[in-house]
Amino acid sequence: MPPPASPRHSRPARVASAALLMALALAGSACNERAEGPAAPPAVEAAAGSGPGPAPAPAPSPAPPPTVAGEALPPAADTAAAALAASGQAGTVTCDLIIRAKSLQGDALLFQLSLWCPEDGRVRVRASKLDFDFIDAVVERDGSFVLELVRSHEVVRGTLGDINVLDAKGHPSGPPFLAYLLLLVSEAKNGALPPRGPYRAVPPPPGSPPHTRTLLAKDPVSGLETETTLGPDDNPLSKRILDAPGTEALRLDYARIEHFHNLVRATKLKLSIPGDDSEYTVRLRTLDAVPAISEERMHFTPSPGDKEISVGEFLKRLNE
Repeated sequence: MPPPASPRHSRPARVASAALLMALALAGSACNERAEGPAAPPAVEAAAGSGPGPAPAPAPSPAPPPTVAGEALPPAADTAAAALAASGQAGTVTCDLIIRAKSLQGDALLFQLSLWCPEDGRVRVRASKLDFDFIDAVVERDGSFVLELVRSHEVVRGTLGDINVLDAKGHPSGPPFLAYLLLLVSEAKNGALPPRGPYRAVPPPPGSPPHTRTLLAKDPVSGLETETTLGPDDNPLSKRILDAPGTEALRLDYARIEHFHNLVRATKLKLSIPGDDSEYTVRLRTLDAVPAISEERMHFTPSPGDKEISVGEFLKRLNE
């Protein structure tokens, strides 16, 4: 549920962004869901000792499949299975990312990230900004975190819900790699298409290349509906996360597909948010599926003597 909107956040686009950020903040370990087949329909059996009885009513005729230019779309389950097989999934990964954030009238900021993501939903984060060490943090399964500002020797404790709020201009108050951390982790582990159905085939968006297919499914991180468009090679072209039917809260455009052993991922992602004029570009530099991540790596203790500051002070400092 989105936080109550104040007058300066009352525009629909900002409310949509706030709803998405809050959903991401509350997601916890949902990004660890694995693909599962649809549940079998329950069997219908006659009661013991009953006679033949009246003939059952005929089943209703199935709805005709959706079509594009008069041709029926491929079954959604088949399309999803092919896409998931092409991309591959992993429960535990490590990856290195570069995030470029540029406001319409401001300078671009580059964040370099190293993420360690075990199957239990925790995330270890190390980030640098402008080639200087910036943040060392651990985000727990429930979204709580301990974060150290490395150069100033300050410590922040809070939750992703504290970070995922909008400022007066409708921009995420926190750094983009924290605001969209769970989304990035899910993309690394699962790829673009949500790993769990049910899936529903719909016509591709207007202007899509020939032979593309579009599937609707629930996003494993936010719980919102997604609209993923796949190319003829089963690789993703774009994904929209919708906070209500047809209302876009976030869009990802995918490019530069590469193989990382058994995982296939786009190495360039453009993230767009209605109402936010900033440009966010994510570049995936490395991605490894690993059997496990040691507890020593996931354990994080701030340096002795660090000064504790509030989340509010941390956000204010980011904008100075």
